Amino acid sequence: MRIGIGLNLLQPDNGGVTNYALTLMRHWPALAPDHPMVLFSFDHNEPLLAGLPAEARRHEIRLQTQEDMLDHLDKIDVYFCPFGSLWPRPVPVPTVLTFHDMQERFFPEFFTSAQHVERFFHYDWSLRMADAVIAVSDFTRQSCIEIVGIPGRKIVKVNHAPDELPEPVQPEGWPYAPDEPFLFYPANFWAHKNHAQLLEALARLRQEHGAAVRCVFTGSLLGQEERWCGLLERTGMTGRVLHLGLRPRGEVSWLFRHARGLIFPSLFEGFGIPVIEAMQCGCAVACAGTTALPEIAAGHALLFDPADPRSIAAATARLWGDGDLRTQLSANGRIHARQFSPARLVEGHLRAFALAIRRYHPWKHWCRRRFMEPRSRRPRTQLLPREQAAAARLLRTSARLA
Repeated sequence: MRIGIGLNLLQPDNGGVTNYALTLMRHWPALAPDHPMVLFSFDHNEPLLAGLPAEARRHEIRLQTQEDMLDHLDKIDVYFCPFGSLWPRPVPVPTVLTFHDMQERFFPEFFTSAQHVERFFHYDWSLRMADAVIAVSDFTRQSCIEIVGIPGRKIVKVNHAPDELPEPVQPEGWPYAPDEPFLFYPANFWAHKNHAQLLEALARLRQEHGAAVRCVFTGSLLGQEERWCGLLERTGMTGRVLHLGLRPRGEVSWLFRHARGLIFPSLFEGFGIPVIEAMQCGCAVACAGTTALPEIAAGHALLFDPADPRSIAAATARLWGDGDLRTQLSANGRIHARQFSPARLVEGHLRAFALAIRRYHPWKHWCRRRFMEPRSRRPRTQLLPREQAAAARLLRTSARLA
């Protein structure tokens, strides 16, 4: 089985999705040597692909456009898109899509009208046209079924597996003494990552309880430095937290290993790979008790309500001040993290690729091209009432709030 993997969306600002794809490609040659991956790559991928072992790039075809892959269908048995959308579509070979989340159905206010149109177009029709769908969590799987109406028989749940973190390297210019404790939050400055509520919770701890909890942030500010500074000023946290921006994996490794704990107040996660990365490193975790996070943490993290700064503050205070709790979370988290292995990641993908081959038939491609593709061009801008109801129901049923 030869798997063609489309890499147009492999970009540094794609967060955990990029790490997932790189982890898969890095381990694939050793764990699935009889099923080569053909990388359909682009010039802008080179900085990220350069870190892969040579064997992972043995079968690589450099494209100018995504549609150019249609000239190479004779070289693959399955076409695989790992970034949430299938493109081009449809194609006359079995297709597999990894679907991460549909945040726009749960928090439409975080997206522009143009982004809604684009996501409805790509997400819904990619899910419908793919022969098999990889869902990264049960929460994401249920979202596909209940919101878009995708049959569960074509969905394979495959959890992410964090890649092994490199040797820790202390961040250059680290301003704190070696024994000064801190909490860690690695996240790009997307709205759903909820930085504002975390800053408000930290300010509340300082103002109401005199607790000066030190917090270190990493991730891209996405060109919104002015907005970040405004949040700091509004919450009175200017000069009281440290934002390091995007950092190499070695420095992130150091931060996980030296932090007193990971605080992860994200409003929405299809998986939440930093939670497992922290557990791998023995870093105690406090995270939001919503969407996929309770499922992924599986009782080995302190949960809180990410929409309530008081709940975040209470969990932060416990994580900061209770050494016995951190020891317990650290020990249990290390054991729990072992199940999220590259071997399971690869095995799950092989199951999905085999499922796609079994489900594919040329008449399905004809139907997709004749009926689905023309329908997909009709733009949609609004959430349907049934989608809103399904999303609200999934939020309620997934929540595990302190």
